[in-house]
Amino acid sequence: MKKLISRKVLLETPIFTVSDNWLEAPREGKIRRIMVEHGGSTVAMPVDENGRILLVRQYRYAALKALWELPAGKIDAGETPLQAAKRELAEETGYRAKNWRRLISYYPSPGFQQEKMSIFLATDLIAGEPKPDHGEENLERKWFEGSEVDKMIRNGVIVDGKTVIGFYSWRGK
Repeated sequence: MKKLISRKVLLETPIFTVSDNWLEAPREGKIRRIMVEHGGSTVAMPVDENGRILLVRQYRYAALKALWELPAGKIDAGETPLQAAKRELAEETGYRAKNWRRLISYYPSPGFQQEKMSIFLATDLIAGEPKPDHGEENLERKWFEGSEVDKMIRNGVIVDGKTVIGFYSWRGK
């Protein structure tokens, strides 16, 4: 177990904080870790009665292209991961779900980032109007057969980690 010696905030944004941390490690002695602190994020995997999956396509500046993804977003203060998944599904797609089940929770990049991501299967869907956040107004929404999603992943069309993990967690049920 490593013990925190000091922590200095380098950058604070509405989504994450970057901190410079010095730790005392039993074998290594004093070590430095720069960390992205994040309150967590959540993912909704909407699957209809025919086994089709609803994906959204949006431009991701870090990837420099538009990506097909499961609806997702950060967990707001006071929300549980499930509450956030329900909110994100409604905002990005307009759909609500009667049934929810956690598929998996994981750390996308624990070497430098504190974010924990939870993926929830959303079924028994009810259509509605999307209420996108600022910057999400131009999301493309499309239903895909499971075999199409599998092929898109294998062919490098879907390269978003949460979507790949969510799909294979669901498929491997």
